[in-house]
Amino acid sequence: MTATVSGPRTERSPARGRTPADGYHGLGAMIRLVLRRNRVRLIVWVVVLVGMYQYIVSYYKTVFPDQRALDAFATLSNTPGIKALTGLSPAASTMGGAVWTKGWMTVVLALAIGVVFLVTRTGRADEEAGRTELLRSRVLGVHAYSMAAWLVTGALCVVIGVLLAVVSIGGSLDPAGTGITGSLILGGSVAGIGLVGLGVGAVAGQVSTTSRGANSLGAGVIIAAYVFRMIGDMGNGVLSWFSPIGWGQQMQPYGGNRWWPLLLLLGLTAVLLVAASQLEARRDICAGLLPQRPGRAGAPARYGTPFGLALRLQRNPIIGWTIAIVLGGALMGSVVEAMTDLLADAGPGAENLLRGTGVTALLALLVSMMALITVVFALQTTVSLRADEASGIIEPQLAGALSRRRWALERLAIPTVWSAVLLALGGFVIGEVYGAAIHDSTQGGRLALAALAYWPAVMVFVGLAVLLWGYLPRVATPIAWGVMAAMWFITMFGEVFRLPQWFLDLLPLSATPYAPLEPMAWAPLGIMTLVALALTWIGLDRFARRDIQPA
Repeated sequence: MTATVSGPRTERSPARGRTPADGYHGLGAMIRLVLRRNRVRLIVWVVVLVGMYQYIVSYYKTVFPDQRALDAFATLSNTPGIKALTGLSPAASTMGGAVWTKGWMTVVLALAIGVVFLVTRTGRADEEAGRTELLRSRVLGVHAYSMAAWLVTGALCVVIGVLLAVVSIGGSLDPAGTGITGSLILGGSVAGIGLVGLGVGAVAGQVSTTSRGANSLGAGVIIAAYVFRMIGDMGNGVLSWFSPIGWGQQMQPYGGNRWWPLLLLLGLTAVLLVAASQLEARRDICAGLLPQRPGRAGAPARYGTPFGLALRLQRNPIIGWTIAIVLGGALMGSVVEAMTDLLADAGPGAENLLRGTGVTALLALLVSMMALITVVFALQTTVSLRADEASGIIEPQLAGALSRRRWALERLAIPTVWSAVLLALGGFVIGEVYGAAIHDSTQGGRLALAALAYWPAVMVFVGLAVLLWGYLPRVATPIAWGVMAAMWFITMFGEVFRLPQWFLDLLPLSATPYAPLEPMAWAPLGIMTLVALALTWIGLDRFARRDIQPA
């Protein structure tokens, strides 16, 4: 019998019959999902960045009450150290230019790197954990989940840019007779660089096969852009044009007021997102453009211990934080004399910030800032314990005779020991650079000891993170970072806001002797050491008795 076909075949294979719109099917549902999962993070980013900028605006209006103070600040801003750190505003002698110099670079770097992490969390991290494959098992377009994350994160950048412009307009930062153009351009520059961070994070998620690799790659690209801008600003300015951060800086709010560099930022963002979309359409799920390299057939014996393995996994952060401490200390030490003269002319607002007057008070402030940076390193390495538990890496290590307490204690040796190294190194570099300027070789050792006095306070934060990990493992990481951010802000500006002294004395960093301005007091250091030990022990005891809780 011969079969016949009565008409032309109407069915097409899914691959050939798919229209471009199919790749975005379910986009609305994915946008709601992304907003639901990240609502707290989005709100925190808006509040922190806009709130910090609002504080800078308010505080600088009291620190620089007249044109003479602004002119002195402009002179300081033109020094190599400040130019390298923040760039040079073409209108540094105006209130808007002074605020730009103080806050713009910090805001754009935090936003760009934060956006990379947000995109990776919804992209590569969910793909690595299997969530993306589960979502795609239903009727969902290939690009729907990624596009939802990009739209939500892009909206975050725009909202922050708009709010910063509103804060600038409300603070009357624009010079007289220029309207609000400078404030609008400032907001546009921040949003533009944030969008570039979005594009970088999207491509990094397609290139790397792991969320850790995507975060490192994306953050590395942003930092490289900052370094290019820094070298360019210290030279003839050519290298600054190879950096999107340099493009945003060239918008020159309150000075040249240029809009056209924003087109470069938007164009680069579009190119990066198109590239990420094309890569996503062509690669297999859970695969990356760069495949994972097979490890060596044999590993050193030290990798068989929790400490050795953790040291290998944390190698890059340790190196990165050490370099940052050295560079930061060198920049701080290089501008001590100039900042002392500037703050002496700034009036009582500067006295509140320094908790005193003169170069010794400024050195004490710089040492405390080095302690704040070290707290971030210590907390980052401590919360990695929870990350290993959530990912399941911990279970094979505990399958043998290794106890939970020993595993955790060996891991905690890294933040315990290296935080002390970073404190001493940071204080030493500040003192050596400043001492070279005044021909006093004793400053390095003096400030190294002053910085080491903050080690018990740093360990209190470590102990708190361990306690949270023991009792509230699923929310320990965000709570630990939130507590650190709150204490960080209160420690820096508590006296400016006239908070009660008894309350400030209860905080670890504020309770530390304000050396070298104040004499060393050993009682609070001993108490904080005991508190840190108690928090750590209670947290470890709870971890030893509870179930392992993966993500």
